[in-house]
Amino acid sequence: MRWIARHVSFQTTVALASCLELKSITQLSIRCICNCDCTDHSHSLQLTTKMRDDSFTNAMEIDNQALTLDITPCHNLVGLGANVKETQVCATLAAADLPDDSQRAPVDIGVALDVSGSMSGDKLELCKKTLEMILRQLTPKDTFALVSFSDNAVIEFPSQKMTKEAKASAISKVKSLSTLGSTNISAAIGMVSQELFSVKNPNEVRSVLLLTDGLANQGITKCSGLVELARNCLSRSGAPPVTMHCFGYGSGHDDSLLRELSTCTLGGSYYFVENDSAVATAFGDALGGILSVVAQNAVLSVTVPEVARAQGVKILEVSHEHKMRISDYEYKVTVGDFYAEESRDVLFLVRLSDSQMVGPHVEVSVSYTDTLSKTPASIASVGCSIGRPEGKEVSQPNDHVRIQWLRVFTAQELAKANELSRQNNMGQAKATLATAKARVQQDKGLQGNPTVTQLLSDLGRAQDGLASEQNYRLFGAQHMSYAAQTHEMQRCSDSVGAPSAYRGSRKAKMASSFSSFVSKK
Repeated sequence: MRWIARHVSFQTTVALASCLELKSITQLSIRCICNCDCTDHSHSLQLTTKMRDDSFTNAMEIDNQALTLDITPCHNLVGLGANVKETQVCATLAAADLPDDSQRAPVDIGVALDVSGSMSGDKLELCKKTLEMILRQLTPKDTFALVSFSDNAVIEFPSQKMTKEAKASAISKVKSLSTLGSTNISAAIGMVSQELFSVKNPNEVRSVLLLTDGLANQGITKCSGLVELARNCLSRSGAPPVTMHCFGYGSGHDDSLLRELSTCTLGGSYYFVENDSAVATAFGDALGGILSVVAQNAVLSVTVPEVARAQGVKILEVSHEHKMRISDYEYKVTVGDFYAEESRDVLFLVRLSDSQMVGPHVEVSVSYTDTLSKTPASIASVGCSIGRPEGKEVSQPNDHVRIQWLRVFTAQELAKANELSRQNNMGQAKATLATAKARVQQDKGLQGNPTVTQLLSDLGRAQDGLASEQNYRLFGAQHMSYAAQTHEMQRCSDSVGAPSAYRGSRKAKMASSFSSFVSKK
């Protein structure tokens, strides 16, 4: 294992770096060459440094691990006489890329496709072509099931391994689909989950893809009832987790329902399929993620060490939907799964120490499941030290932490504006978006950053969606639902192939391939 020298002050680290004729050091780590767990330095040690543009980042990176962890304070130095008593800290988890496609984790996929009357014509034909492309990506290690739904749900293709023969049979079944009747989403959820859980030896990566263009008007129709049903159907003790990706086709679907369904278990996404040309891109983007899962069940633990507690340090706030407060000194955050190349940032606010101290203000560790090796994995505690010298000096804020604060803020304001709009308070919704956009634009030094650019673009599109009641019905509500979730989760769910700060190369490649395949058919 690698031992991070987290109890070494930043000044000591710089001094050591100077002795080694290194500059801009951001991490000092020490590893025992014999790979034991010693911390008494009695054995031969290897010094390692991590270099990056930021001037104060502690990091834990272990060879061949699916995830790496960086800890960055907004201010790495705050004088005791300064009028600053707290600072933000950002824990960044980053996923590795897949070695190659042949080493990806096998998947179980269940598709629930709306075949009600409103899906007739080009809509259904495009969905058929897209499903054919999905099937072409699967291997004999993967399982696939197809459920169609209208007045009721029908198992069109039961769960089975995608052998050459099974794949040909599934494609034939897809081509024979036709439209009829109303929209029974509850029957679809129940049937497709039943098929997934019928697999005797399930894979670790399991997903439901549900597409509809309308409102639930058969079976259970209330949002709360459908979400409860989905949660009960997809969350079963002792079984691998199941994510749900929901695709709303056109302006007639219930975006609020589909977003809620996509979050009934961790890792799902809501896609707004605005027009016919976006169907293939949306499904390709989703599948590109599903086929590149490298880690699951990630849980981040934030702890204030005993020495820091005695100096008044405590955790004031954690900006994450799935946080669990244990005490003022300890939180756990369920982060969920990671696609290749994805990253997640968890912000938390820390009260600074009352005096100078030796050691970190907080320590962060991570546990997760490595889907490629099918084994539990962890990242040992990484500390975040913040200098507290005499005087009023305050170091410059870290750009990455500032950007992540803007991301969290924008996601919250988009959701708030959407909720105000649903309550017919368009004036207040417009004011909320205008204030949020001005706040993002206020940080001049951050303009041009890909994440900030996307924040401004999505806020602008949301404002366009509130320009009239017609715009709100056609795309405003759906866009705000999609954009708020995208920035909250740091996961791309774009259906038009636009540049995204959160889309990895595998999702982008798959989305492009799907779009090209369907357009040529």
